[in-house]
Order: sequence, then structure tokens, then C-alpha cells
Amino acid sequence: MKNIGTIIAAVFLSLVLLAYMCTYQVRFTEHAFVKTWGKAPPASDGGSEKVGLYYKWPRPIQQVVKYDKRLRVLNDKTEETRTTDGENLILTTFTIWRIDDPIKFNTNFPGGVDIGEQKLRSMIRTHKQAVVGGHKLSEFVSTDAAERNLDGIEKELLDLVRADAEKEYGIFVQDFGIKKLGLPQSVTTAIFAKMKSNEEKKAERYRSEGNAAARNIEAEARAAERRILAAARQKVAEIETEAQRVIGEYYKEFNSHPELRIFLDRLRTLEDTLQTRTTIIFDQSTPPFNLFDEAVRKKVGTGELSGREASADPLGDAAIAAKRDTKD
Repeated sequence: MKNIGTIIAAVFLSLVLLAYMCTYQVRFTEHAFVKTWGKAPPASDGGSEKVGLYYKWPRPIQQVVKYDKRLRVLNDKTEETRTTDGENLILTTFTIWRIDDPIKFNTNFPGGVDIGEQKLRSMIRTHKQAVVGGHKLSEFVSTDAAERNLDGIEKELLDLVRADAEKEYGIFVQDFGIKKLGLPQSVTTAIFAKMKSNEEKKAERYRSEGNAAARNIEAEARAAERRILAAARQKVAEIETEAQRVIGEYYKEFNSHPELRIFLDRLRTLEDTLQTRTTIIFDQSTPPFNLFDEAVRKKVGTGELSGREASADPLGDAAIAAKRDTKD
């Protein structure tokens, strides 16, 4: 009985070992293919088994090769690269990639993924130097947004790296970009000096344009001032002409009634004198204060103001002359 148990256990272990040696499983995160006598299948077979459980011959007849097909990130080393105008740039790039064709990848890099990553890094460096060497520094660093072309340069690098990596190594490059962009100290100083000079030239041009605009505005303002003053003088002349006409009409009326003009002048004099609180000592016989005399007011009302009383008025002589001219 003891021998039977041992035999059963040995048979079971043998079956388990045989199953382990003759089967393999492909997960959804893996690429897998089978080598027969150390040779990979033709690339036309598809390059990878689908997810599932498969059978194979045990070693050394057949061997399963697996690769992780998830995305990987390759950060390039920071190094100086020269532009087409002879300036140095410090660039650090990143590459997002994955193994797309495991058979081609294994054929090129049987030593493993690390060897393939080193080759990819070398290829990226070669393309980076070629592309950066074909562009000016202003396409990387500039105060003018129209000159900068980082997106275009990144796309150019991505297209070159993707095409070569897929064709040569079975690697698919999903994305590529510039992670860090810097300048050496000597280049930084020269660039800042050049940028400062360019900005000073722009400032000088803006000042010149501003001064020219200011002169134009001043000239237009002076022209407008002359036009307004001319129009104002013309308007003043028209008003003065009209005023002279109206005054002439009033003088005609005053010439017909000189006593009224004298009376109004006296009243205006009194108003001007008594505008504030005032104590006045005066002679009622002296115009215009003789208006306080009731008899004089009656004479004024009847037009019997004597020549002496009229001549005592500041405008009396003119009134007598006007009255005399009227009687004539």
C-alpha cells in the first residue's frame, strides 16, 4: 500500500511538471511568442499570441518569450545640442513607448529590454542633434511668439523617431517631447543682451511714433483752435453789429425823450450808490440826489426839467444837445 501511494504521488507530480513544461499563459498586459529550436516564427504570423492558455513542447524544443506591452517612459540624458546658428541648447527629452512587434524586438535585442532601451536612447540622441541642428535658437527661445516653434520641432522629432523605431526595432513611440530646455551661462548672457537691445530698439521706435502722433495731434488742435477762434470772432462781430443796431434804436428813442434817459441814468446811479448799507449826507439840489425832491420829480414827469438842473447831471450836456436837436 505504501508503494501505491508513492507511485500515485510521483505520477501526480510528473503530470504537474509536464503540464508546467508544456503549457503557458498569455496575460492581457503581455506579448508572447514561441521559439522552436531557438528560432522565432516568421513576422507574418502576427508576432504575438492572444490572451489565453496555450500548449508547447518542453525545453529545449520550444521556448516562450514574453514582453510587457504596457507603455514605458524613457527620460533622455540632459546634454548640450548646437543649433543651426551656432548656439548651444541644453535639452532633456522624454519618450513614451511600448513594444509593438515582439518578434522583431527579440531579433534585434535578444539580450533583453534594457539593451533595446539603450538602442532607442542612442537613436533619439542622433535624431535630436540632427533636428535641433536644423533650427535657429529663436525657434526655441524668443520674446516673439511668432518665432517660437517648439510644437513643430517636437512633432518633427516624434515623426522621425516613431518611423525608425517601428521599422527597425518593432517599437511604437506614442509620444515624444522636450521636458526641459535651458541655455548655457555664456549663451544666456548674450541672448539677454540681444533681447535687451531689441527691446530698446522697439522702445525707441514706439517713442518716435508717439512723438510723431503727438505732433500731429497738436497741429490738429491748433488748426481746430484757429477755426474755433475765427468762428467765435465772426460770431462776436455779428453780435456787436446787432448790439449796435439795437443801441441805435434805443438812442433814437432817447433822442425823442431825453428827460427819460436822464431820469434813468440818475436812478441807476442811485442804485449803484445804495447797493450796500450806507449813510449818505447830500444836497438835494445836486443831481442825481435832487430826485428826492418832489418838485423835481414832478418836473421830470411833466418834461419841465430846467437846463441848469439838466446840465448838473453827468449826462446833462448830451441830453440838452439831444433835446435841442429834437426841437430843431
